[in-house]
Amino acid sequence: MQTASWTLAAAGLSALLALAPQPQKGGKDKKPDPKAKAAPAAVVPPLEAWRGKLEDAKVVAKARNVPVLVHILLEGEEASNRYRDTIFKDPELQKRSASAVVIIANQGSHARTKIDVVVEGEKVQREVCLFYPMFESCAHHQAAWDELYQEFHEDNGDLMCPQTIVIAPDGTISGRINTSNVPQPSEIGALVVEAVTKAGPGLTEAQLAVVKRTLEAGRRLTVEGKWVLAWQSWAGVLLITPKSPYADEARLDQVKAQAGMQRDLDKISAELVPGTATTAYGALVKYAAELVGTPLEKEAQARLKKADGDKAIQPEIKAWKLSAEADALLGEATKLTDAGDAKKAEKIVRKLLAPRFASTPAQETARKLWPDIATEIGATPPK
Repeated sequence: MQTASWTLAAAGLSALLALAPQPQKGGKDKKPDPKAKAAPAAVVPPLEAWRGKLEDAKVVAKARNVPVLVHILLEGEEASNRYRDTIFKDPELQKRSASAVVIIANQGSHARTKIDVVVEGEKVQREVCLFYPMFESCAHHQAAWDELYQEFHEDNGDLMCPQTIVIAPDGTISGRINTSNVPQPSEIGALVVEAVTKAGPGLTEAQLAVVKRTLEAGRRLTVEGKWVLAWQSWAGVLLITPKSPYADEARLDQVKAQAGMQRDLDKISAELVPGTATTAYGALVKYAAELVGTPLEKEAQARLKKADGDKAIQPEIKAWKLSAEADALLGEATKLTDAGDAKKAEKIVRKLLAPRFASTPAQETARKLWPDIATEIGATPPK
């Protein structure tokens, strides 16, 4: 058994480790075609390692609802060296590691070397740690060593190395391999899968940024009383992260937003009475369109249908629908005129200037915009 003692280290950031592509399978006795193009290399997510403290990694893991995967390696120890040279290069574990915050802890100091990496599609040369090339500085793989020693050393003060620990998003230990031997990459991968399955869907850094922006928008819209947009913001959060502290906030505030939408719908509907029905019906049509995709969509449509069948307000609703139809014609004619299609525009204008639209504001506007056509077809031109 190999052990390590507690040493002091500094915090840091992350870098990349290049991986070999998966081998390609071929048929038996089949000769290679010299003209055939080479198959594209399998895409494997690069190993990104945390370069800071353990507690900071836990905070990020909780925010993203992902586990922390910890690798503890003792400097100069044979099993730790084998662990470093095999585990970190395993393609399947690389994929599993993409769904966790990865900590690689080693207390040693090493020489630096230069490697080629691709940054935003361009190859650049970067100086990195000779033995842990995912780090630009040894301080990065030393950063979590003190905390890990304090939390995971044995009763006699020894820290078993190499050692693998999986910490769930809630901070509890989900899995641990501390035999001081090199496990199979599949054993580590299984621990990560178990933690991810139990925690539920996690977030990438990019998704976390979107969730935070969407939450901020939802909070602002709630304060402003813009309930539909607020509800949609909370729905957007839940679409990305159905199980997380952010999801808990979104569900709670989505209920408040739905209650606000209900109040607005009730207020509009209360005005569907003689004398105010024209304005209220127009507001209801607009609000019903906004409510599409929300829990109140069907209720809004039902209220429109009920209003259409209310004989007491049918004349006002009919007037609104006529005015809305005229507004649509005016918009179409204006668009065609702006596009230089005078012939099509004139056809729409003549339809708008028909007697059935005589009482609408849109026809009055059309007379002013196209007085020659209005005079020609007998409509009264503006004074």
